[in-house]
Amino acid sequence: MNKNTVTLCRMSDNEQLQARAKLLFREFLLTHKFSQTKERYAILRAVYQLEGIFGVADLQRQLIESNFKVSLSALYVTIGLLEQANLIIRHPFSSSQSLYERVVGDRPCSYQICNRCHSITRITSRELSKAVSSYRPRRFVPSHRVVYVYGVCPQCEKASRKARQLILDL
Repeated sequence: MNKNTVTLCRMSDNEQLQARAKLLFREFLLTHKFSQTKERYAILRAVYQLEGIFGVADLQRQLIESNFKVSLSALYVTIGLLEQANLIIRHPFSSSQSLYERVVGDRPCSYQICNRCHSITRITSRELSKAVSSYRPRRFVPSHRVVYVYGVCPQCEKASRKARQLILDL
């Protein structure tokens, strides 16, 4: 076991994930001849401190709470680089703002999106996760797997039923 392996064994899962992401980001920046700046690494750290889906405002808030000020342009540029490096994914949930999520290995992500209220719920189905993970495309190497299921959430369905009932009672 080398020194890096021993260090990784002592880290929590999230710390290991952050360390791996930092190495991958560093490799990406060097390969594509981008500058390695403390701002970019601070943004990466903030991304891996956030859980789940986040927007630019959430990321900016996380950085401010960490007492690290970054310009909005640096934030957007770095988000683009993180996306190119396959460390975050952009979700097509909203047309008004981009929402992101950190990529955690090859673990598939699945979401239910309500067509009416636009609520987003993560699906935790072992069956679905297993099915998506087991799919092996030919001559294509997936970087991550995401499933979106669109429909109507229980609250909106209940409201629709009430509205229909009111109309029928008239």
